[in-house]
Amino acid sequence: MAGRKLNGNAAFFIFAAAFIADFLLFQGRSAATELQSQKSQTTETPSECTKLTVGGADGWEPITYISEEGRHLGLGIDIIQEYARKHGLRVELKLNLTWTRSLDLLEVGDLDVIAGAYFTKERNETFKYSVPFTDDDIVVFQHKDNRFDVTSIHDLVGLRGARPQGGSYGDYVDTYAQNNLDMIFSPTGNRIFYTLINDRVDYVMLGLYDGLANIYRDQHENIIIPIEPPLLRNEVHLMFSRKSPCVEHVANIDLLVSELSENGKLDRWTTAHLRNAIPEPETNR
Repeated sequence: MAGRKLNGNAAFFIFAAAFIADFLLFQGRSAATELQSQKSQTTETPSECTKLTVGGADGWEPITYISEEGRHLGLGIDIIQEYARKHGLRVELKLNLTWTRSLDLLEVGDLDVIAGAYFTKERNETFKYSVPFTDDDIVVFQHKDNRFDVTSIHDLVGLRGARPQGGSYGDYVDTYAQNNLDMIFSPTGNRIFYTLINDRVDYVMLGLYDGLANIYRDQHENIIIPIEPPLLRNEVHLMFSRKSPCVEHVANIDLLVSELSENGKLDRWTTAHLRNAIPEPETNR
């Protein structure tokens, strides 16, 4: 199946709207399923933790991002703030740190939690994950003047790609890319598409909504094209430092994620963040 061609702003927004609907359809299913066995657990608040210091990736809409007004926002932040409000904890947000720096601080306990991360076996040995609270599609983005068919990651062999520095797309993609793909790691995630526009690479591998938000912000709707189908869909978790006293809250946070999924808050929050990141086009009246 060849990549679907999208032309102009209208097609871009149709594509974005369709994926938003698909995103919400899968939203919260994993959390609700995995948490049924946990509902008998205690909901008493562990006593040693009084403040949650939170890191995360800037520009990863709708998971974690910094708005144009400088506010630290995202679905992962919403969950943490809701939990903190219910349990009398303070929250300090540090999305302005680089991803690599955030991981280093998390490992030594100077950050308590990263508000959105994919699961890998290596990270699981160092950090403690919550249940997944959403999903994220990993997509190939192409320049409109350099199109090629992509139906799986195997189609990228022999081409040159770019991906954000310091991030992971899960064990399968990371291992396959390391062994089989020619990729560069862009240190500037919010400007990664310039590697494509300047012909340094043939494609960019990125989370769908992260990419769409970058395209919209930089007005590249007529230049950069997201390709269907996605390479894979990754579950997104909160990721806690095992050296933080707040790690004892993970079981209760898992229960909260289940509650927020069942009462529809996760869907409503996700929709609000996506609309903030990818506004609907204006219509002539």
